[in-house]
Amino acid sequence: MKAEDGGNRLAGRYLLLEALGSGGMGTVWRARDETLGREVAVKELRFDAEYDDALREEARTRAVREAQAAARLRHPGIITVHDAFLEDGRPWIVMQLLDGASLDKVLERQGPLPPERVAGIGAEVLAALEAAHAEGVLHRDIKPANIFLTANGRAVLTDFGIATVEGQATITRSGMLVGSPGHIAPERLRGEKAGPQSDLWSLAGTLYRLVEGRAPFPGDSHVAVLAAVLTGDPVPPVRAGGLGPLLVHMLARDPLARPDPSVVRRALERAAAGEATGEIALPAAPPPRAPFEAPTAPAPVRKAGRNPGLLLAGAAVATAALALTATVVVVMDERSPAVVTGGTPTPSGTSTPTAPPAPAVPGNEARFTVPVDFCSLVPVERVREIIPNYPRAEGKPSGDSGDAACSWDAPGSGVSVEVESGSEGRDPWSGTSPSQAGDVYRFWLRARTDGSDKIIWHYEGIGGERMTSGPSTKAVEVKGLGEEAFVYDVYGRLGAQMSKVYARISNLVFQVTYADVTNQKSKKKIRQNALQMARWVAEALDES
Repeated sequence: MKAEDGGNRLAGRYLLLEALGSGGMGTVWRARDETLGREVAVKELRFDAEYDDALREEARTRAVREAQAAARLRHPGIITVHDAFLEDGRPWIVMQLLDGASLDKVLERQGPLPPERVAGIGAEVLAALEAAHAEGVLHRDIKPANIFLTANGRAVLTDFGIATVEGQATITRSGMLVGSPGHIAPERLRGEKAGPQSDLWSLAGTLYRLVEGRAPFPGDSHVAVLAAVLTGDPVPPVRAGGLGPLLVHMLARDPLARPDPSVVRRALERAAAGEATGEIALPAAPPPRAPFEAPTAPAPVRKAGRNPGLLLAGAAVATAALALTATVVVVMDERSPAVVTGGTPTPSGTSTPTAPPAPAVPGNEARFTVPVDFCSLVPVERVREIIPNYPRAEGKPSGDSGDAACSWDAPGSGVSVEVESGSEGRDPWSGTSPSQAGDVYRFWLRARTDGSDKIIWHYEGIGGERMTSGPSTKAVEVKGLGEEAFVYDVYGRLGAQMSKVYARISNLVFQVTYADVTNQKSKKKIRQNALQMARWVAEALDES
């Protein structure tokens, strides 16, 4: 077995034997340390062809950070790092070879685990985290995929690729947030400093998923999950038994309201022994927080291959390679609006808001309670006004929303319409109120207000299969479109541009994306086409 672009021996010492698993942009190999005569695991980080020199350098630095963070820790519940080096311009990390499977695979094969078993796993991971925290190391990405269950049933914490180490200079750019959707503590989403309680919140979410078989903050999109974490409460557990109250307390939005680690440890040990956890000693009530403080929040990340989609936003895309799973990464640019927008003319009918607008809520009655067939909502004759070479007689369902998403693709350009769920992550047709729909709108607007300095994206089906990257503009409010709306642009190389419009009508929040990779339309025209499609959709919804 040979590594891509390299030989089957690394650093003149490690003989690669077989690939154990791949994901994101990395591969873990089984290898033999020929110097010490033992088998090890070697993590390879591969760079995408689109990476510029800055991204490659940041990826190398993150790999070294992971090795340094894990190598300084000595605990049976933390994977041992033996070595780290660069070869063929890529980082390689040599680790302890474990026999077993990660907890996400265990959950996939076995389904929800018994509360006693989950509590035992939690106690072992908590002990590992306390050892890491004592050394000034925060993990920041606790989730089932990063906990390995060995063949003898021992839980081992892995992947310190986005860990922070006390006293070590940060390598994330200003305002950038990294982590996995649903596993990022709310204080981190609010832009506050992370601490040990942030890791404990993520541990609680992981244990909840293991015992319940689902996430505590469900949602059908990343933005729905993130908004639910910021504004909602976890779904009450039903399978957790006596473990349930502890998990709910650990998932409190305010870190000051969560139980102390020593309390968590005792409760987990009692639950693992099948005993009731008893009364959970809670800290004093924290000072009141504003209902929704403006967060330094991440923009949602779409899965690779979705049509159209953002792959990863921000410069630290290499994190996905280290953890071998998708992560949320965002860079909120602090440049002046004139630089952020790249000089894009502001279309007529729009204005830059000085603050997120308050939603115009016409009452609590939801107008839309059944899915909308967007493919038949806009006549194809109108679609051809903005995509003259559109070849089909109708749009095609797309995205993750089934019949609530549609795209019209032609060589070089395309447009899509898709529904967004409310902030509670519920089915948007289940009676979500206008105020709940307004929550997701406000979250999006705050997340996009300052733009991002680099977003990597693609749009399959229009000739944009290869990734491109560039900045996004500041979101601007759109007047006269639904009850509230905003628009922003994402640029790519060689003239590629994607304009996105978000609008709300009663309880329904929908997005329109218009993308062009031909370099034949002006920036203003691409945005106008996105706005035109959004107005057609709004008109049709008003008439329905």
